[in-house]
Amino acid sequence: MKISLSTIKILQTGFEKEIKSNEWLEKLKSGDFYNFELDLHKWIMKIYDKICGAIVMLFSRSQEFEKIQRKIAKSQGLRKLEERQAELQLRTGTKISYPSLYAKSVPKGYEGSRHLSHLHWNIIQKSGLMYQSLMCLFSVICPSFMLSKRLLNYQGIHANFDRIRNLSLSLAERCKDHRTKIQLKDGETLAGKRVLIAIDGGRTRMRLYKDENSKGRSNKYETPWQEPKLFVITTIDEKGKASKEELPIYDCCFGDDETFEILEAYLKELDIEKAKDVQFVADGALWIWARVKPMLMGLGVKEEKITETLDYYHAVEHLHQVKEYLEKDQQESLFPKLKQALWQGDIKELKHLIRKGIPGVDIKEFKPYNYFYKNCNRIDYQRFMNEKRPCGSGVIESGIRRIINLRFKCPSTFWYPENVEKLILMRSIALSGRWEIMIKNISKIGS
Repeated sequence: MKISLSTIKILQTGFEKEIKSNEWLEKLKSGDFYNFELDLHKWIMKIYDKICGAIVMLFSRSQEFEKIQRKIAKSQGLRKLEERQAELQLRTGTKISYPSLYAKSVPKGYEGSRHLSHLHWNIIQKSGLMYQSLMCLFSVICPSFMLSKRLLNYQGIHANFDRIRNLSLSLAERCKDHRTKIQLKDGETLAGKRVLIAIDGGRTRMRLYKDENSKGRSNKYETPWQEPKLFVITTIDEKGKASKEELPIYDCCFGDDETFEILEAYLKELDIEKAKDVQFVADGALWIWARVKPMLMGLGVKEEKITETLDYYHAVEHLHQVKEYLEKDQQESLFPKLKQALWQGDIKELKHLIRKGIPGVDIKEFKPYNYFYKNCNRIDYQRFMNEKRPCGSGVIESGIRRIINLRFKCPSTFWYPENVEKLILMRSIALSGRWEIMIKNISKIGS
């Protein structure tokens, strides 16, 4: 099948006529370069629409495409096919229509499109994947759906608020269903690499209706704070710095067990058992440390390859709790020694200094000390430095701020639980530089 010479001639004639138009030259002559570029961009977008529409129309009428559609119908159990007009929204937001085979009869429980062309081209809600990608990307990068609408329109892409929101949530739902594979490159592995994993919690407010039937029609809802747990999988070089050659992987979940189940699935896909070594960094949350080693060893990572690290900055915050119990004259002289003992991971010296500074303290019941005692094998920061390992969780703290707080912790913003997790996932993919990888992977999965 070839594009006819007449079709090419029509496009070529229109192109030459527009280029030779004096209108462009007059704008340049008057010094109005802004409107020259603006109008030229609009015209090029129209040319894109015409070419795309012409090619889609040509192919949709071919016998070759009819065979493809009938083959899909047979595999899906779709029957009673007839030709109908189908709609499709291009990356510019322009809608085109073309002939497509339509299934009048579908199996019980079938939820896909009845247009066979939509199934073949991975069309969701009458939208091409490129348009979906732009809607979702702008909506998670911008601080609101409304601002994403304005920026898309400024780029010459037709979009309205509801369309942006619906397509964003639709693409996010599909990615969530395949979350542990969707943002990975073909053959991506952690084999032979120094791996760093970190977890921390963010904050976002929910919109919870007591009566689901009143959702969207009533102002009576609760807005509790909840903690999305964000984790990152990345690699470090021999100097202990984050590798610039590898893209980090972020993901988020609200449940404790669910977070580790998702993390485990990623690590299994990435051959974590073949890693050179694995360092896990987090704060002192017991729910994290109770799961770390069992998960890693269950995946085949040898215990001697695992390094657990209590984030140094969280540890110092707890050390300041000890400082509050010291007399003012002791704070300046004793506190630096406490920090030095912490840096060296010397739990015995910490115990000695606390008893010295707080006479009569019941060390077994003293909560600030118990925090360090429970994490005594995770605070040897001097050794971590010597081994060129990070001592802090900056990589995840930065992720919490950039991925969650700047988009999902905004004042007077409340999220439906079923929406926020998958949108955090999409923002994670966007900010980690894995968006194009994700789009290419989702295009292979189908609708």
